[in-house]
Amino acid sequence: MTLTEFQTSLHALYRGNGSTPVDGSVEWNYREALLDAAINMWDNQGYMWNELWTTLSDASDGDKTVVASTTEYDMPTNFRFLGSFVRTTNSDGGNTFYTIVQPQDSEAFKNTSTASCFVTGNKSAGFILNFMQQPAVGETINYPYYKEPESITTSTDVIEMADAYFALYFALAKMHEREGAGDRARAAFSMADEKLKQMKRRNIMLPNSQSNKAKDRDYELGTGGFGR
Repeated sequence: MTLTEFQTSLHALYRGNGSTPVDGSVEWNYREALLDAAINMWDNQGYMWNELWTTLSDASDGDKTVVASTTEYDMPTNFRFLGSFVRTTNSDGGNTFYTIVQPQDSEAFKNTSTASCFVTGNKSAGFILNFMQQPAVGETINYPYYKEPESITTSTDVIEMADAYFALYFALAKMHEREGAGDRARAAFSMADEKLKQMKRRNIMLPNSQSNKAKDRDYELGTGGFGR
């Protein structure tokens, strides 16, 4: 659902007509602010939403190639935290996996042969990926990470959550609440809550014929598997 679609559907439910406020108007901006509040609420449910997992290779910024004489690499601006190993890939397709250590523990890994790295920085200054040893120059860097939700600011921006009607009913409830329409507000909040519950259930579903299994560290590193 785009911002325009959100605004159109929200107004139809709220007023029962198609006279959606104009982009940039006071009412449009107010409803966009309610969307921001809904995204923030969705984002802070204590869940790691599948929609917010991504990889460095898919990011619009962040250093993706190893260069000479540096072990520090900028991470994407929407970075929150790493999801697994950091991996570098050479021109032949060979992979090297780097384990993650806490910054305060990094001193213990210096001058060792351990392939490891750690993250420093913050949202304001930016995050840095620090390799404990210089990777091979020219190798490609990649890693899965959990990101910030995208800001919805232009009419064509798409809301990332699996069911954007949660945001729509949340905004509708707030609009009714502002007008003192308590029954309508409660009904809309109930719909929003149901949409949120459905997203939570779907978030943990696996595809058909798949199952959760105990992790095998050798398999994760690509060096072996159960029984090897």
